[in-house]
Amino acid sequence: MDMHRIKVCSVAEMRRIDEDALRIYGVDHRLLMEDAGTAIYTVVLENIGIYGRRFLVVAGTGNNGGDALVAARRIFSAGGDIKVLVVGDPSKFTELTRSNFEIVKNFGIPTDFIKDWNDLQKLSSALTWCDAIIVGIIGIGLRDVVRGIHRDVIEAVNSSGKPVVSVDIPSGIGGDNGRVYGVAIKSSYTVTFGLPKYGNILYPGYSHCGKLFISRLSYPPQLYNSTEIKAELNLPVPPPERVRWGHKGTFGKYLVVAGSKYYYGAPYYASYSFLKAGGGYSRLAAPKSVVPIIASKSSEVVYIPLEETGEGSISRTNYNYIIEMVDQFDIDIVALGPGTSLNEETQQLIVELTEAIKKPVIIDGDGITAIAKRLDALKRRRIPAILTPHPVEFSRLSGMNLSDIQEDPIGILRKVSMELNSYIVLKGAHSLIGYPDGYIYINMTGNPGMAKAGSGDVLTGTIAAMYGIGYRDLGEALRMGVLVHGLAGDLAADSLGEDGVTPDDILRCLPSAVKILRSDPSYIIDRYMPRII
Repeated sequence: MDMHRIKVCSVAEMRRIDEDALRIYGVDHRLLMEDAGTAIYTVVLENIGIYGRRFLVVAGTGNNGGDALVAARRIFSAGGDIKVLVVGDPSKFTELTRSNFEIVKNFGIPTDFIKDWNDLQKLSSALTWCDAIIVGIIGIGLRDVVRGIHRDVIEAVNSSGKPVVSVDIPSGIGGDNGRVYGVAIKSSYTVTFGLPKYGNILYPGYSHCGKLFISRLSYPPQLYNSTEIKAELNLPVPPPERVRWGHKGTFGKYLVVAGSKYYYGAPYYASYSFLKAGGGYSRLAAPKSVVPIIASKSSEVVYIPLEETGEGSISRTNYNYIIEMVDQFDIDIVALGPGTSLNEETQQLIVELTEAIKKPVIIDGDGITAIAKRLDALKRRRIPAILTPHPVEFSRLSGMNLSDIQEDPIGILRKVSMELNSYIVLKGAHSLIGYPDGYIYINMTGNPGMAKAGSGDVLTGTIAAMYGIGYRDLGEALRMGVLVHGLAGDLAADSLGEDGVTPDDILRCLPSAVKILRSDPSYIIDRYMPRII
């Protein structure tokens, strides 16, 4: 596998690759369909077996169905027993799909049509008969909620309990957003063609794919590696060597401005995770009444007590002191906002610090709430800030509602990252990392057990640590911080189960996660990345 990049594309970009393959390189669509069916056949052969087994192919009338029909022919030729059911009106066959349907009939493979609910008994009998199912009903051209007979067929396949191989994308999943449009096939395996589409990688679509394979078909690499495609999976980049003669300052000097009365966890996790992920020198600037409580839990962090507001949050009077500290201690990277509260004076301080600090800045938690009211402070920064919002915080930053963001998460993240001149981590299942130039990375590590208060604060310190240990490209440090944080959460879940994972467990697993990134990146490739066949 090419460890350098696995690009991911939109439906429109995939269609352009299709068109350019023919227009520029003379790669006929008939050849591509043949390649696609052969790729499905290969996955079936390797993962299920063919000779003597019984297969049901459920095809639509579009080219997705044509790919499935080629697979039917290949499996039949290799000794598999095959039945084909086509969902829909045969008058709506595309030219290539009709041609392959005629070939299948000429082979003597049993074929039939499911046009309405009266035909569902045919499907029920075939599902009982078969050992496995290949589904190519609806491809990336899905435009609306799945209804009628198509919905009935998908629900019947899902209820069969048989292994399912999906063609390109599980039928019913949106190609650009991974959304389930009413109902979608739950696959055991999915073979996607050319490049994974956003819907193959984003949740919930990814969970419907089962084990994901990528077949390049006969697309020229110039097309699927094009610089015009500006999204890819977040693959591991091993960190620089940890020099033997280094001291604590060699591995990063970090300042966290965090905490307020009753918010002790956020500053603790944001400061201590830096050390657990490999960073050298962590300083926490927090309200003076909060410091003794946190210090009793973590003696490794250096504490800087700050003056407080009447509500126990960080006073704006600390502005000059914090700015001077950044220069005096030659701080490499600063985190602003974890647990700082919504106190108006403190929120104003966060905005002013964001604009004034000339070093890389990570803004999280209450800091995002503050900066969402003064986005101009981000736009004026010479070094782009790093923002780590969850979806509701991103909704505030973007000024868009959640439902619109869910329809086009990558497109909207790209737009907002460029407008705000910022790196933005849209946290969630398969977090998205947006660059100021509009490039997007999709992170594959992490699990639902990490969806707990405090996990995001551990992420803040982990990102800072990656910058501290030597990733001097800020974007690369950010990407590896997100990867390591998710990997640590997965290591914790491996031993504890997802339900019981806490931020403390993620902290404990950070050293192991960094060790894997440093010495065994192939483990990450094998565990998380789709296999290219």
